[in-house]
Amino acid sequence: MSPRPSLPLTHEYILLGLLHQRPMHGYDLHKEIATREEIALIWSIKQSRLYALLDKLETQGMLTSTLVPGEAHPSRKEFRLTDAGQQAFYSWIQSPVHHPREMRQDFLARLYFASQTSQQAAAHLIHQQQAACRNWLQGLDQRERLLGEDRDFERSVYAFRTKQITGMLEWLSSQEIKLTQRQPAL
Repeated sequence: MSPRPSLPLTHEYILLGLLHQRPMHGYDLHKEIATREEIALIWSIKQSRLYALLDKLETQGMLTSTLVPGEAHPSRKEFRLTDAGQQAFYSWIQSPVHHPREMRQDFLARLYFASQTSQQAAAHLIHQQQAACRNWLQGLDQRERLLGEDRDFERSVYAFRTKQITGMLEWLSSQEIKLTQRQPAL
């Protein structure tokens, strides 16, 4: 069995998104995550884990760091995005999630940062996710139609998943409406 590729996870993309806004020290990043309510609703992290992720992203070439001398404190590493990190971040906020279970954390993080980038980026992400949700529904419907008559439990599972995804589509539509209401008239 081959090892799973080491692609950035939601946590790493959130760090890329925060560093996209401005270069920061690890401690400042931790404070930003803990105090920025929009992020804190989605994610929290221990400081030791944060530094491990920063090291990983730097090793992968997504970040670069500079040692900044301090007057009242020891020298600290200030992290900033590389071109590869910037590219990975932009690709992430333009792509839908691939599984319904990723909506709760991953999609919300993507939408937050897409909204920070522009209304157009947020609208694009919402449209991409709506298409993905419709594909999920189509796949569930196809699998359910293949079930035999005596498969009541499986039908209940498909009905549950269908309701979840339908709810996601309704929520996405409400977000789309909010975006259009915020757009200035031309």
